[in-house]
Amino acid sequence: MNLTRLALGAILTGTTLVSCLAPAAARDFTLKLAHHYPDVHIQAAGLKLFAEEVEAKSEGRIKVEVYPAETLVSGREALDAVENNVVQAAPMPGNYQTGIIPSLQYFTYPFMFDDASHFRRAVEGGIKDLLVPEYAKHNIVLLNYYHKGALHLMDKGKFLTSEDAFSGERVRSLGPAISELLSALGANPLSVPLGEVDSAIERNVIDAVTTNCAAHTSRGWVEHLKFVTFADMSQGGEGLGINAGFYNGLPADLQEIVQQAAKDMEDLEWTSMIADDEEACFDKWEKAGAQVHKLTAEEKALFVSRSRPILDKAIADNPDIQPFADIADQTR
Repeated sequence: MNLTRLALGAILTGTTLVSCLAPAAARDFTLKLAHHYPDVHIQAAGLKLFAEEVEAKSEGRIKVEVYPAETLVSGREALDAVENNVVQAAPMPGNYQTGIIPSLQYFTYPFMFDDASHFRRAVEGGIKDLLVPEYAKHNIVLLNYYHKGALHLMDKGKFLTSEDAFSGERVRSLGPAISELLSALGANPLSVPLGEVDSAIERNVIDAVTTNCAAHTSRGWVEHLKFVTFADMSQGGEGLGINAGFYNGLPADLQEIVQQAAKDMEDLEWTSMIADDEEACFDKWEKAGAQVHKLTAEEKALFVSRSRPILDKAIADNPDIQPFADIADQTR
């Protein structure tokens, strides 16, 4: 991460790193909230709720400035930006941060969870508690944690349900665990930055992507990737992080307001994402002219059979993964 660039960005927006870290005066607080979602993305609604609730319940003592769609900070830059108080808060997209916080990939193994509801029980049953101290090491208070949607497969010309279908397919992947599964099924997983996916699709650099329904439709990828294999491969998570120095500098009553707004945001993100992914998305896909195939029990068994050895080997190589797997089993 280029912190010089971030520092320059802070100066250009009227806030230096030094002034951000200075003790809060009696004046109002300004909280810059940056995120990578376009306004039409379903998860932008939770962030909007958080901003509105903080301003309203603090009666203007906290002013929230929202910078959506990577207008100030990209998803890849979010952790460094919040850690260094260039912005005070941002969602923490785990798929970009596994190199910094390895435990973020310990619960992304394909088919570790039965569905989104199982994932929520696991997050609330201990997974979030394991993540909070990891973010604290980076000067970030993890205010909440919620569902980003289940990963499915979207292809230009076919459903991906068998090893023959996967053979040679160039698939934009998300994270090492999913990439291992794709390789085991015969595909060629590729890492493509978010901002380059559109051109990669148009230039035939990739044949397919693995993503959730919200991203597939809101980012316009559905226009080219019309074949959806509803695989429910992996449950994605994300949390809202706030700079610890900024948060600890707030009076206790304002901290409570921020915490409650984060809880309300979390509830909205869970319920809206599950409803969107498991119900509303089928209507969206139909309107966009996409075809959808849900894995049959036999087809899913193939995926699971290729997934389990990946998790077993990962635990053997790194016992730190075991607590996450145990929570998954205990909340099943």
